[in-house]
Amino acid sequence: MTTNLMDNYLKKTREFIKEFTKIFFLDKYNEEISNEYIEAYIDSRIYNYVEVEHRFFYRRIYWALLNKKKDLQKEKYDEKLLDDNLKMYQFIFYLDGVRPLLNLEEFCFFICEKRVKSFGLEQTRGLDTRFIKLAKKYILDKEDFLKKYETPLFELKIEKYILIEDTYKVSLNYNFKIPYIYSNQVIDEVWNNGTVNEDRLIIEYILLTAVCIRDIEKGDFKTKYLVEFPNTLFNKSSKLNQTLRIINNSAIQDKVFLKINYKDFEENKDLIYSLMKDGFRFAIIINDDFEFSMINIKKLSIFSYLLVLEHSKNYEKIKNISQDLDNIIIYDK
Repeated sequence: MTTNLMDNYLKKTREFIKEFTKIFFLDKYNEEISNEYIEAYIDSRIYNYVEVEHRFFYRRIYWALLNKKKDLQKEKYDEKLLDDNLKMYQFIFYLDGVRPLLNLEEFCFFICEKRVKSFGLEQTRGLDTRFIKLAKKYILDKEDFLKKYETPLFELKIEKYILIEDTYKVSLNYNFKIPYIYSNQVIDEVWNNGTVNEDRLIIEYILLTAVCIRDIEKGDFKTKYLVEFPNTLFNKSSKLNQTLRIINNSAIQDKVFLKINYKDFEENKDLIYSLMKDGFRFAIIINDDFEFSMINIKKLSIFSYLLVLEHSKNYEKIKNISQDLDNIIIYDK
């Protein structure tokens, strides 16, 4: 059974903020208000659900939290509690890596001072130690969580597509020796076909999810990754679900595009449409199987990326009408 890295990552974030809020407010803690702000924070911090663009990532998140406060004001919560819960996120921004933190221990002492002077909360002995312990554990747990999926046996090869902004081609390399009795051709055929191909892509998707999470931690939502997708999975519903479960999170789905041939799209149209409704994204490879017609061209409008193979019979045809297409067109080898 595969796991969904982002779901587990988010669980850690939610638990940390909830525990931090409890320690910060002590007997003034309000779970309903806290949970509402946490989800608004996750929506903006991880999913980039924001209504305004701003060059500073923390400003975009703050705007979402401010809007959440306006919504909660309609529920007649205590105004000071709403305001204090919002202001508390100035500390979360640093502890969760939204803004750079120079010295954790000094910052936790600063938090204790501010909660008394600016929030009017009672001074409590040992609170700084609790903040330090909680924050250190959270920061280390997140890093260890992502490192857990790194392995010296495999590594991602990530190459930028020429002239295409923020878009990368992803493949998986292995770092172990295969007995010399097998030729390179045989190794490549096994590596790129059948069950071995399906299983290696599970590893690739897991490693790529970790890369995406690190992007999101930095506020990078623009970078997109195009990865292989085995057509053999279309007839294996159980393994298909197992594989896609790895990237079944809208934050990851926004960054990862599964490459499929046009022929596979035509033969599995209903299933692909269903997967697209569930948030999965596809990039269509245009090779000799594609029959050039305006009807077929219109079918491609639902795909962000078209990968046109250089030696395809359709290469020049697509190039001639590229200005009229809304797709991002990549001329690939």
